[in-house]
Amino acid sequence: MNLIFLFAVTIAWILGVVFLHRQRIWIFYYLLGTIGFATLIVFINRSLLHSEVLLAQSVAQAIHFVTSLVNIPTQIFEETPGLLLVLVVVQRVGWTALQIGVESSALLEISVLLGLIAFYPGWNLKDRGWRALAGIALTWLANLLRMLLIVLMLHFFGKEVLVLAHTFLGKLVFFIFTIAIYWFLISAPSLKLIHANIRNRSTQGAG
Repeated sequence: MNLIFLFAVTIAWILGVVFLHRQRIWIFYYLLGTIGFATLIVFINRSLLHSEVLLAQSVAQAIHFVTSLVNIPTQIFEETPGLLLVLVVVQRVGWTALQIGVESSALLEISVLLGLIAFYPGWNLKDRGWRALAGIALTWLANLLRMLLIVLMLHFFGKEVLVLAHTFLGKLVFFIFTIAIYWFLISAPSLKLIHANIRNRSTQGAG
């Protein structure tokens, strides 16, 4: 994407967010802010900072460390960043290579979560900060558990379960963890705040 075009789109996005905020149109403010912010984070990290590679490498290194503790042979190719080689020793001798890309790095999920937190009305900077840090850590951990599930299934059941492990079970587990993280960091506090406001209004009305 042309940087000039990106700059123009970013300026238009900022102006739109500011306008909606001043007009107190909170639904569209939240939607535009979240979507734009998440898209911007993904683009900057993928095209400019290349931090997606670091995320992929961190997941691969963590999996390699954990599997080494339980004597499951894995190997990371340094000449191909983000590539995790899983040696399959059950059912047949061989190996399976897992490419950790944008989906497996959890960059998309982290970006969306940061957008939801950054533009949520009513939270101060401290609340946004600790929720953002907790969200990044929990999402990274959830992604690690998803990849570990895939590795363990490959190790114990062989290449035949790759599609089942990656396409179905792995995504299902990660989806459940992601929903739980969103609930813990955003939905539950929101419902608690709404309940408190309703109770306060009821108390004031009764008084």
